Amino acid sequence: MALIHEEGTNRLQISKFRIYSVYFAVVLFMALLIGRLLWIQILYPEKLIAEGNARVLRNYNYEPPRGLITDRNGKILAISVPVKSVDADPLRLHELGIYQDKKKMQQIADILQLDLNLLYKRTADPAKRFVHLKHYLDLKLANKLKKIAKDGLILTDTYRRHYPTGEMNSALIGFLNGEGVGVYGVEQSFNNYLTAIRSTRVAKKDRYDHIVENLATLQKGANGGNLVLSIDNRLQEIAYSCIKNTVDENDADSGMAILMDVKSGEILSLVNYPSFDPNERGNIDLSNARNRAISDIFEPGSTMKPIVALAALEAKATNWREVINCRPFVVDGKMVKDSHAMNEGTIADIIKFSSNTGMAHLAMRIGPQKILQVLDRFGFGQKSGSGLVGESSGKLNENRKFWADIDKATLGFGYGMAVTNLQLASAYATIANGGFRYKASILRLSKVPEPEPVASQKEVERMKNALESVVSAGTGGKAAIDRYRVAGKTGTAKVATKGGYGDSYVATFAGFAPISNPRFSLVVVVNRPKAGKFYGGVVSGPAFSEIMARALQLYNIKPDNPLTDAK
Repeated sequence: MALIHEEGTNRLQISKFRIYSVYFAVVLFMALLIGRLLWIQILYPEKLIAEGNARVLRNYNYEPPRGLITDRNGKILAISVPVKSVDADPLRLHELGIYQDKKKMQQIADILQLDLNLLYKRTADPAKRFVHLKHYLDLKLANKLKKIAKDGLILTDTYRRHYPTGEMNSALIGFLNGEGVGVYGVEQSFNNYLTAIRSTRVAKKDRYDHIVENLATLQKGANGGNLVLSIDNRLQEIAYSCIKNTVDENDADSGMAILMDVKSGEILSLVNYPSFDPNERGNIDLSNARNRAISDIFEPGSTMKPIVALAALEAKATNWREVINCRPFVVDGKMVKDSHAMNEGTIADIIKFSSNTGMAHLAMRIGPQKILQVLDRFGFGQKSGSGLVGESSGKLNENRKFWADIDKATLGFGYGMAVTNLQLASAYATIANGGFRYKASILRLSKVPEPEPVASQKEVERMKNALESVVSAGTGGKAAIDRYRVAGKTGTAKVATKGGYGDSYVATFAGFAPISNPRFSLVVVVNRPKAGKFYGGVVSGPAFSEIMARALQLYNIKPDNPLTDAK
C-alpha cells in the first residue's frame, strides 16, 4: 500500500518504497542529464561548437593598398584610394521599412547612381541576404548612405586605383582590370611587385555582419611595393603638350617622343598621343592604351645613316677624306636618288645633306652583314632592357639568306629593317656618350651601371661633329636651339604597305644636346602626317627643338654656344 494510517493519529505516511522510487527517479534523471552534458560538452563537444561557430564565426579578408607609382621626384602617378564596395541585405531593407519608403530608396539610388526601378528590382526579394550594388563609392557618400540605410546596406573596405596625371601618362602607366590586376604599361610590367598580399582574419560577427571580436589572423598581409620611375613628370608635361600640338597641326595619326639621360640610360620622358584618361574606364579606346614608343616598329629612314657610316668606317671601307659619288643611279631597275641633290661629298657631307645615294654606295660596298653586326651592338633587333611589358625587339632580318642589290642599297638609308622609338633614342644616347652604351631603364637608378663600349670613340666623336652640321647648316635646321650646340638627324621614311610602299610617311628627328657635354638624347616620331608637310626635319624638328630646349633649361644645363649670345 502506498499510504499507511497510524492509529490514534490523523496523519498519513508515504511508504518507503514510493520515497525510494522518487529518489531513484530524480537521481536517474540527474545522472542522465549530467551524463548528457558531460557527453556533449566535455567528451564530444565538436559538433555543437561547429554549429555555434557556423552561426557567429566568419573569415574575412583585408587587402592592404597596392603600391604607389611615382616619378623620380616623388610625384604620384598612380595611387590606391580607399573607397567602399556596396552590397544590399534585402531582408533588412524590408524589416526596417526602407524598401517601402520611396523617398529613402530614391536617396540611395541617387548616391549609388543607379536607376530607382533597378534598385527596387534588385532588392525586391526579402529571402535574399546579399545583392551587389556598386564596386566603388567615395567615403563621404558612403557615410551618407549608412545614415539612410542603416543595416540594410553592407559597406566593405576596398580601393580604387587613381591616376592623378590622367591621359598624359596613361600609355606608360597602364591601368588595372576588374580583378585588380595590372594591364598595359608599368602596372602590368611590375604587377607582382605592386600587388598587396591580402590578410585573412577570423572574427565573431553578429547577424548584421558587425565584428564583435577579432579572434585570430590566418594569413598576414603586406602592402604592395612602391615603385619609383626614372620619369620626370615635369618633362612629361612638356613633351606631351608638344607632341599633342604637333600631331594636331600636321593632321597625323599619332606621335611619340622619348627623352633619355645620356649618362645613365634612364628614360626621363616617354609620351604617346593620342591617349586616354584611365580614370574614365567606360570610355577607354584600347587602341590608345598601347605604348607605341616601345611596341610599334617602323623603318627609321635616314636616322640610321650615322650608324651605317660608322659600320663602313669600322670596316675600313672608307674614311673621312674620301669623296663619294652621290649622283642618282639605278639598282635592280630602281632609281636611287636624293631629295637634296648633290654630285659628290665626304661622309660628313653625306650626313649633313642626308644623301641616300652616298649611303647606298657605302652599304653595297661593305655588305649587309657588317652593318647588321654594328646595329646589333647599338641595341637594334633586341629589347632595350627597360623592363616594360610589350616592348618589341624590332626587326633586322639578320637570318636573311639572300640580299638583292637594291636591298643592300636601301639598307644604307634605313629601309629593310624596323626599330622602335626607344631603340633609336638609346642608339643616339650611345653616340652622344662617345660610343658607350647603357641599357635603357624605366626605373630610377640608385647606381649607374658600367656602360658597354660598342664603337670607336674617335670615330663617334667625329660623327657627333657631322651630326651637329645637320642642325647648324643641313636638313635639320628647325631643330636648332638658341645658345646650345645640337646634334641630330632627320628621317623621312615611307610607310610599308602590302606589296610595296604607300603615299604615307613616318617623320622622325633624332638627336642630342649639348654637344660639348651631352646630357639628353631625344627622338620625336610623327606617324602619317597629312597636312602637306612630311619631312622629318620640318614635321618633327620643331617639336625636338621645343622639348630639348625646355629640358636643358629645366635641368639648368650650361649653354655651350656663346657665339649666339650677341644676337
